[in-house]
Amino acid sequence: MDFLGQQNIMLDLENKSLKQRLESLSQEHVIKRVQQEMFEREIGRLRSLFQQQQQQQHAMQQQAPAHSHSNSRYLDSQFANMSLKHNDSNSGRDAVHGLRI
Repeated sequence: MDFLGQQNIMLDLENKSLKQRLESLSQEHVIKRVQQEMFEREIGRLRSLFQQQQQQQHAMQQQAPAHSHSNSRYLDSQFANMSLKHNDSNSGRDAVHGLRI
């Protein structure tokens, strides 16, 4: 009978330990589920933000070609004018030494 009593006490302790472990795992599961929900919301937010940025870039790219072509032509003409002015001022100079001939 003493042996059975000790075995019963040991089984009770093991049972309590397993119940505590189960409770701990249950709490971890709840925490993991809340974290997963937070991550899913964050993924949705980041996807939405990414799509907005893509749409803005697409809209800017559609507007940019017409503007960039005219801007490019303007810059080309400015460089050409600078080149002509530079050549005019150097026309009477020696190309190697920069001295007037």
